Amino acid sequence: MTDLAPCSGLTEELISDVETGHDWVDQHRVLCSLAGGLHLDPLDLTGQPYAPHGKQHVTVRATAWHLRRHLYQLGPVTPADRQRERSGLLSATQEVRNAQAAGDDHALALVLPPLLETADHSVSSAGGGRPEIVKARNFAYTAAAGLLRRLGYRDLAWSMLQRGRPAAGDGQVVEAEEVRLLTSMGMPGAAADRAEQYFAVARSVALLCAAAFAYASAGERLHAERLLDEADSRASDAAESAAVTVVRASSAMQFGAWEQVLEQHEAAATMPLARRADLLLLAAGAWARLGQIGRAVDRLAAAERAAALYIRLDPLARELLHALRARARDADNALELELLAGRFGVQ
Repeated sequence: MTDLAPCSGLTEELISDVETGHDWVDQHRVLCSLAGGLHLDPLDLTGQPYAPHGKQHVTVRATAWHLRRHLYQLGPVTPADRQRERSGLLSATQEVRNAQAAGDDHALALVLPPLLETADHSVSSAGGGRPEIVKARNFAYTAAAGLLRRLGYRDLAWSMLQRGRPAAGDGQVVEAEEVRLLTSMGMPGAAADRAEQYFAVARSVALLCAAAFAYASAGERLHAERLLDEADSRASDAAESAAVTVVRASSAMQFGAWEQVLEQHEAAATMPLARRADLLLLAAGAWARLGQIGRAVDRLAAAERAAALYIRLDPLARELLHALRARARDADNALELELLAGRFGVQ
């Protein structure tokens, strides 16, 4: 422990509390610091990927293998295939957007493999260089990379991103996912640097949000807040505004600003299900930090109701569930947590 403190930049007290179970890790910057001090990938400290629980989780995990195979098995297509695939590309893309907004990882896992195949064939065919087709393909590969990142398959996620082609008018989706991936790998400084390079081309809301969280994870609060203010001013629809709100709450979480997290939570009711679940989960963590275990349990359960599998696969949710089970003294809270643990597949 005495060696880990100077290597990680964390206090001996915090490290001791985490090791003895008196504290838990719910801040990405703390996770990055611990992983760096131990010379590990943050993935090694979150327990991902873990054994699947339930048929839907099995399907989602199996998709990782389908996506891996897709990278190396793009076969020939006929002109009839091309025409049929081109006509279905935009509708399949919308299915993915709907699944993402709803936090429906099962539906996302089902539609992604055929969408990637369709997107690749469309781009390789005559007329495949049209902006709308390139944009749809970028979105498909970014969506696949994002799912793989959240499942813990970061090397595969990186390979997926390399298939994308950053293009004008696509909202910098490839660039933003690259920044998110680097941050999740415990390299927020590198992620922020990469974002600054991309800002020379454009400053999309997606990239501003990804960069803000990278800066927050690196401990640069003021820079993160400036980027979030800019993203807020550029948001053009409800989905972008919701994304900014979630990242603002996530950034506040990095600095222990629990009240600020709860202020953002008030907007959850009007958001798409996935963003609502994100905010409810962050609120659960904030209430737990404030010692309000009952409210924390209530928000965690509400997050799971909003987007069940999406939350069950979230490392923060699983860590928080463990922490709350160790602290719950009320019988009703304890029962709710045991029911949640059963659905999460947590012993």
